[in-house]
Amino acid sequence: MNTLKIGSIILSVWSSLNFFPSLYVALSILFLDKHPPGLYAVLKEENINAMSAPMLATVDSIGLFANLSVAAFNLLMLVAIWKGLNKRIIWVYWALLASSTLAILAGVAADYAVGYAFPEVNIISAAILIIGFVFSGIGLFKSK
Repeated sequence: MNTLKIGSIILSVWSSLNFFPSLYVALSILFLDKHPPGLYAVLKEENINAMSAPMLATVDSIGLFANLSVAAFNLLMLVAIWKGLNKRIIWVYWALLASSTLAILAGVAADYAVGYAFPEVNIISAAILIIGFVFSGIGLFKSK
């Protein structure tokens, strides 16, 4: 198996590890009357129960928007990997690198806003991306 394919698989794993949980959270907010898991990471149950209905609706709305945006981004990333990167379209590599870097930075910023509740998630996520892009880059840019 060539390094481009290995890198594509690693990047696809990263996208899937982001897509499915985000979709699950969005669906659970929509259909199961759940709140975003991040809310429970920073507040105790009694604090959440003390929140007003409009406050909880706002948090749920933001959680829904964020999680559906993450799901959409990762679905698009999967399509770009398998329909563009694997066909050796160079600009797709750079677009994936730039957009996933922004996604990681958004995760770090969000974690910072809640006092670094989950730093290990960002570290592992960044490591998977780096490995995926290194393998993809070697496979894409090495001379044939």
